[in-house]
Amino acid sequence: MSWIDWTVLLAFLSYTVWDGTRSGKNASTIEGYLLANRSMPWWAAGLSVMATQASAITFIGTTGIAYAEDMRFVQTYLAIPFAMIFICMFLVPFFSKMQNFTAYEVLEERFGLKTRLTTSGLFLISRGLALGVIIAAPSYVLALLLGLPLYITILIIGVIATLYTTIGGIAGVITTDVKQMAIMMFGLIFCFILIWINLPEEVGFEGALYLAGSLDKLTVLDLNFDLTEKYNVWSGVIAAFFLMASYFGTDQSQVQRYLTTDSVKNARKSLLMTAYAKIPMQFFILLLGVMLYVFFIFNSAPVSFRASEPVAQNAQQQIAEQKILKDYEVAHLSRKEAALAAVQERDPDTQQLFIETDAALNAARDAEMALQAEIRQADVNDTNYIFPYFILNHVPIGVIGLIVGGIFAAALSSIDSELNALTTVSIVDWYQRLQGDLHTQAHYVKSSRGVTFFWGALATVSALLMGETRSIIELVNQIGSYFYGSILGVFILLLWVKRATGTGALVGLISGMFSVFAFDRLFFNASSGEYSFIFPWNTVPDGYVKAIEFLWLNPVGTAVVVAVGFIISLAFKKE
Repeated sequence: MSWIDWTVLLAFLSYTVWDGTRSGKNASTIEGYLLANRSMPWWAAGLSVMATQASAITFIGTTGIAYAEDMRFVQTYLAIPFAMIFICMFLVPFFSKMQNFTAYEVLEERFGLKTRLTTSGLFLISRGLALGVIIAAPSYVLALLLGLPLYITILIIGVIATLYTTIGGIAGVITTDVKQMAIMMFGLIFCFILIWINLPEEVGFEGALYLAGSLDKLTVLDLNFDLTEKYNVWSGVIAAFFLMASYFGTDQSQVQRYLTTDSVKNARKSLLMTAYAKIPMQFFILLLGVMLYVFFIFNSAPVSFRASEPVAQNAQQQIAEQKILKDYEVAHLSRKEAALAAVQERDPDTQQLFIETDAALNAARDAEMALQAEIRQADVNDTNYIFPYFILNHVPIGVIGLIVGGIFAAALSSIDSELNALTTVSIVDWYQRLQGDLHTQAHYVKSSRGVTFFWGALATVSALLMGETRSIIELVNQIGSYFYGSILGVFILLLWVKRATGTGALVGLISGMFSVFAFDRLFFNASSGEYSFIFPWNTVPDGYVKAIEFLWLNPVGTAVVVAVGFIISLAFKKE
């Protein structure tokens, strides 16, 4: 980056730290530090809800998915409006009436301390694991843009987020989230417009959509019911409903946003903002990834978008690399010419030629990925490097720093919220509850800051230990799917199963977790028609595919918790 971009980026980061820490002087009580004295305006809480969920993963992972595949990932969010209505009707009034700090406090009165601690403990594990991924995501961008080792960029992000969250508390988190959301949207809109205006004049926006549609990149809805398919309408409406209802309704990182408002009405407004805006925003980001694909049809692009390529280790690999590069160059030129012809003539023959040249180019890219994997002796992909490459090579000087700041903003807005939520659960559900309310408010505020620092350090270390993954955003949803369905099941028992007991809820929760991990290892062999549970995690024989994809683990976990919890409650009526 140029010195201008460095100046813009450093100015943004400095302002973020100042803006986030200045609220700390008003956090003299634990309620002030963790809930901002329940005084935040609904729109600020709503933007914080959106900013928490729309992390740097949204920038990097979602655009990468659309570039590499299509727009079907948007189906994951089809359930959000329904989930938000469900939460507004049943959970928000319940939480507001209890005036609690965490979502898990309400479990103790009916189900006992063990159920409360187990549920909150699952939250700590799931979000603690996911937080390392959220820190790692923008680190790929910084490693590419700054030419620094990945571990250095991870440390930079982890330290900044931990610093202002530790000092500022929830008020500082929400204050910075509002500004960070604005920077995020500016970066996305600017890149979309930049791509549009740099397409060939004879192509334009309409021509870009024609080309993308020819390659099935604009596929949004898949109506086929298939449990082995990650993204279709059924998984998006049914399975993802359990994920979204649990995430926004029982995950402390989200619940804590609307607990900072002063009424049920304002809490509902903050959630409905996400219900209205999330699907259009996600659709726009996926469309940005598709437009990026069309952009690189007419502009130079490397065979691999990775920051650095491995060096061939022997003569055979060198020959293979030279052949791949030659094939790629020929395919890239042929595809460009075929694309222009397809847009101008709009007939089946030129369209088919364009599709064939695109397939030839992607065959060369696949060969390059396979060669890199052979050299590195590890799985290799470049999905998370595509958008960063565009920023580095095609965004004007001065704006690069602002867009990188937007990716920083996306990362920080999720990290700070998760840190604050982890701290709240650690202090309220564990430290304060197990020790008894024996200390002063000043002690709990000081302890909260110490715990925030601990979680920030732990998440940074986990990010350092984490390897790359094909899509960061999928990994976060997969981690959540192991826990969210089971946690939602406990709250369903609480609200609607009157005969449910503490023993039933606890046994149901444990059973739900075991069932999720078991079904995650259920595989299907199409040739033999047999289903098999395959362990360990890193061993999958050829010919086997997962019987159900990760989104369906959420209703599985919920159903098992409710069913087992009800049966055990009837069997052991007296605790």
